[in-house]
Amino acid sequence: MTVRYPRPLAASLLFASALAISALGVNAHAEDERDQLFRKNGTKMAVYVETETTVGIGYRTLKAGPGGQPASQLKLNEFDRVVYVGMDGGAWKKGVTEREAGNFEAAAEFFNQHATTGQREWEKVYGSMAEGECWELAHKYGDAAKAFAVIVTGFAGNPTATPPIPPNRQWLDAKYRYGMALAQAKDPQAAKLADEMEAQGKKESNSAFESRANAIRAALAGNDGNAGKFTEFMKKATLRSFEEKEVWFHFKLFSAETLRTALKKPKDAASIYREILTGLGADPARSAQISLGLGLTLVETDKPAALIELLKLDLMPYGSPDQKCEARYNAARLQWDEAQTIKGSSDAMNDPRRSSFVKELERSARLLISSAADGPAKNPNVDLAKALLASFGPDPDAPKDAPKAAAPVADAAAPAAPAAPAPPKPAPKKK
Repeated sequence: MTVRYPRPLAASLLFASALAISALGVNAHAEDERDQLFRKNGTKMAVYVETETTVGIGYRTLKAGPGGQPASQLKLNEFDRVVYVGMDGGAWKKGVTEREAGNFEAAAEFFNQHATTGQREWEKVYGSMAEGECWELAHKYGDAAKAFAVIVTGFAGNPTATPPIPPNRQWLDAKYRYGMALAQAKDPQAAKLADEMEAQGKKESNSAFESRANAIRAALAGNDGNAGKFTEFMKKATLRSFEEKEVWFHFKLFSAETLRTALKKPKDAASIYREILTGLGADPARSAQISLGLGLTLVETDKPAALIELLKLDLMPYGSPDQKCEARYNAARLQWDEAQTIKGSSDAMNDPRRSSFVKELERSARLLISSAADGPAKNPNVDLAKALLASFGPDPDAPKDAPKAAAPVADAAAPAAPAAPAPPKPAPKKK
């Protein structure tokens, strides 16, 4: 028997069904737990990424379950990046925010929380990698080594399993970072790790292991102040920007910083900084970091070029507050010194154009040093900026306070003002 609803009731049921389907669609979109997997050709897939290994990226188009769909593989040469569900909030987002603000220790703690409380592979690997990087930036290399060790020991794979389990895609880079952190912490285990990596590279005919082993040895030589050995091992660490960009950037930056600060070889350091800028491509944050390093390197050898690099960070909308503070302090110092040098020449102040140029230099230096003095409280350049600003003396162009009007002084020769008439006496009351 067919049940026939009256037309209004049938229409209401149809409308209610449409609303239900629409609501399901909205909820499904709002609660989408899929990751965004990006290919190098620019396309992306909404999938569930299970693992990232040296073989490929394992993913499912349907959520895993009992008897679920087997994982598919995206080849590494087709893989660009993955944006995981959860990267837009929680401890991961807090860590990213603190890192971008230059609060590296706080960022490391959030990334550690993300790694230790997370259940998925990416949470542990990405979290530990980011934690180690932040401890490095905070110059706490022992803590950095502990973070990288989580990946080295926990995601090495198992070649003897059936089928063999390949290591995580970031495992080799984590092992390199682990060795570099040990070397900078002056831990004797760094040399043993380098030997182990070289032996494994020869066994597997994999030059990537040997390159990273030589990078660790370069770090050890830099610690000892041995410029010859440092250069030897640095040249043997053949890393390519287009194939292994993260490791390439990390080691090139380490090499430039070591040559600039520890080994006092500014020309060699400047050459590497320029090489990094050439190979970086469109990466504003890292470009800011390299411009600062290059500017600090050129301060003693090419002051005009140093000023250009340092002012980039003041003018452009990138660079951390700490980087901007250091750049402004050094740029102000260069400008002020240049102004004093010009003023010291015999005929400088007799030339109106040069005199005007000196005033502009001093005005710009005051503005920059004032900004540096208002930088992050923990930045050592803040106190340096305050001391330098005090040494400049009062600003001749500062607005003068308007003079206060003096109280009028009575003139003794002037005739006295007539006294006010006394109020009339009241008439006597009649009795």
